[in-house]
Amino acid sequence: ELPFLTTFVRQTTLSRDALTKPPGIRWFGYPPATILIPLSAMTNPEPAQEVAPVTHTSPAEEIASSSVDANQNHAEVPQAEDEEEEFFDAHEQDPVEIERLLSEANEHKNAGNQYFATGRYQEAISEYEEALGICPEVKAEERAVYWGNIGACYMKMVEYVHTNPSHDGHAPQEDYKQAEEACTESLTLSPQYAKSLLRRAQAREKLGTYSAMSDALEDYRALRDLKDTNDYTRHECEKAERRLPPLLKERMEKEKEEMLGKLKDLGNTLLGKFGLSTDNFQMKQDPGSGSYSMNFVNNPKK
Repeated sequence: ELPFLTTFVRQTTLSRDALTKPPGIRWFGYPPATILIPLSAMTNPEPAQEVAPVTHTSPAEEIASSSVDANQNHAEVPQAEDEEEEFFDAHEQDPVEIERLLSEANEHKNAGNQYFATGRYQEAISEYEEALGICPEVKAEERAVYWGNIGACYMKMVEYVHTNPSHDGHAPQEDYKQAEEACTESLTLSPQYAKSLLRRAQAREKLGTYSAMSDALEDYRALRDLKDTNDYTRHECEKAERRLPPLLKERMEKEKEEMLGKLKDLGNTLLGKFGLSTDNFQMKQDPGSGSYSMNFVNNPKK
């Protein structure tokens, strides 16, 4: 239906060319047909109504416009305040359950102690690990003891290997490393646990590297300053403070020589392609500062 159609309509059959096109009417190329024409349009045509111009927008503009509308609508909806949801393990919050789990964990600890006393260190480690798996996280002091006991097992395993030739293939350095890591876990839970601090210091000293021995010296100093350290342990710490500094200096020089040796091998491999070797480059140490200088020599002595 046309918007200006009135109740006064007459029906006629006309060709398109015979009609005077009323204002606001467009033809679409239809053949002569029976059409309905408002009487008022033929006798007293009304002025054409203005049509709002059609604006063509690109897809990107339409998307941007939609996004703005969506954001406006979204802004009108009140947002719920962010609330953190805390989830708790019912067992870890129930004091009765905590004590039950702790009792069960201590049963494994006691079994581990029995294995430890008879030299069955690997079985003892398994029992202490079982205790750690059962003991609630809130019992940090007890968990520190379990970790410390694991560290003690690894330290004892080294002694066992030395007295049992059948275990010659065992690598003691691995045990010292495991002992250090276990004691570090223990000290994370209980930083002033003297037994773990002493065992870690001993393990680091046995590792023998400059870095590990430096850390061992720091552990001995920290242990010496603990209020609860007994006189014997404090005396051992003081002995370590006198023993380690010269060993550290010696170890540093040894590691420096090892590093220079590796660099020399690498240099010979690269320089050999040019008919040179590291012998063409002589290092000279300054006695005062300890630093090195390098000189190039055309014909090094063989």
